[in-house]
Amino acid sequence: MPDGNDDYRVVIDEDSLNWCGRSDDEVQRLVRAFADVLEPLADGRQVALMRNAWSAECWEGVTLVDIAYTSDRRVPRDRRVWLARLLDKCRTLEPQDQDIPQQVNYGGHVKEPSWGMTHAWAHAVAGRAMACLIVTIEPTLAGWTVVDRVVDRATARLHFLSEASQLREFWRGVFKYEAVPEEGFFVLAEQAFPGLIFAEDLRFRRFAGSYGDVLPWIIQLFTALDDHFAAALERHRGDQNKVMAEMSTYHVDISPESPGTRKNARAWAQRLVTYRGVEYRCDWHGKRLWNLDRVHFSRPLAEQENRILIGIFTDHLDT
Repeated sequence: MPDGNDDYRVVIDEDSLNWCGRSDDEVQRLVRAFADVLEPLADGRQVALMRNAWSAECWEGVTLVDIAYTSDRRVPRDRRVWLARLLDKCRTLEPQDQDIPQQVNYGGHVKEPSWGMTHAWAHAVAGRAMACLIVTIEPTLAGWTVVDRVVDRATARLHFLSEASQLREFWRGVFKYEAVPEEGFFVLAEQAFPGLIFAEDLRFRRFAGSYGDVLPWIIQLFTALDDHFAAALERHRGDQNKVMAEMSTYHVDISPESPGTRKNARAWAQRLVTYRGVEYRCDWHGKRLWNLDRVHFSRPLAEQENRILIGIFTDHLDT
């Protein structure tokens, strides 16, 4: 499967690390919230923070760099060490001229942003989809938001991220707000659609349509499959017509293979896909056009954590 650019897209807002004046319970909840959102991201590549963030005073007398070693017991040591280990996997950035905060307008308010938010915004203006990680237990702003710089009205969208549950929306938005090249698709798709797994030999060139033509349909199809297909199968107890009808409400055209295809030995064999050394049958497919472009996929696979295998990209298989 092709590689893609998976450099950092999430930058921590150091201004949200100031929890001074909070109760012990609130500080503990903030530490937990911070760690919860970092855990699926902190792998040495995806998250960054500005160097000055390490000197942020998280609570009275305790800076971020001290958080694992402080003798302060407001937060249990195991939680502090857990957070510190995740932070050690984040990239530290040296501030540049483009990161100097200038007033911005977002969410109906004019504010001076943090260095981290400014850095993320500068990358977004340059065309890279970015998120700003806000540490909070009282989110007032979430998701993709237009941020305008006051001085010159330059504008870009940032994703304000405060909970791990928002990550799926963020990764899917990357496809909407950035011109993702074909070779970078699957790196992002694995995060945008965690309920799906992908065969190694999927290639967009096997469609009749171009990558640009096919991509919006692929995103819509994968979103519907990831969010709804397994539940629809269970809810309708395998009634294929009811599953098809429900999935059509999400603006996708899917169907199981026909009895004729199942009886055609050659055609039926074409639906077999090897994934990690095991053969699976991709016996459902999604259609872009009535006569062209198909994605063949499996039912949820118990041995693959009930994920759905996206097995075949093609213009059309035998029937």
